[in-house]
This record gives sequence, C-alpha cells and structure tokens, in this order.
Amino acid sequence: MALALWGLMAMPVEEVRQRVCAWRVRGPASTGWSTLRRWARAARAFAGQTLREAAARTAQVAVGRAPPGERGAPLWAQAFAGGASMP
Repeated sequence: MALALWGLMAMPVEEVRQRVCAWRVRGPASTGWSTLRRWARAARAFAGQTLREAAARTAQVAVGRAPPGERGAPLWAQAFAGGASMP
C-alpha cells in the first residue's frame, strides 16, 4: 500500500507515512521515512530505476494480483489486496 501511494499516486513521503502508520510521528523523524526507501531499494529490479519507479513497478505487480472484486477500488487498495494475497 505504501509503495502504491508513493510510487503510483506520487504522494509525498510524509503523507504516505501519515496514511499508513498506525501511530503519529513527531519531531525530526516526521520529515522522511527510511523504511519506505528501504522497501523501494529491495524492490528495485532493473538498473537505472529510481526508488519511486521501483516502488511503482512493485505496486503494479501487486495491483495485478488483486482479486477481481477489487478492480473498481483505488489503486492503493488494489495494491494492498493484491499484496495480501501473495504467498
């Protein structure tokens, strides 16, 4: 879901973190999210991709695996459903 919001929906990192994290982030840690970048680095499959491009590609794969009943949902919701259904 976080990769979809950041990579496909082009939301700022801070907004993605606010929407995805269960707790409120304050202070210096609120201006970035190293975990999101770590996930994108792990997802990077092709040389030359930016982290956001890697996040978008990974989210697209998850969207493609979403159950058919999710097809009308927002992309981030389809990515969440598709990612949850992956082994």
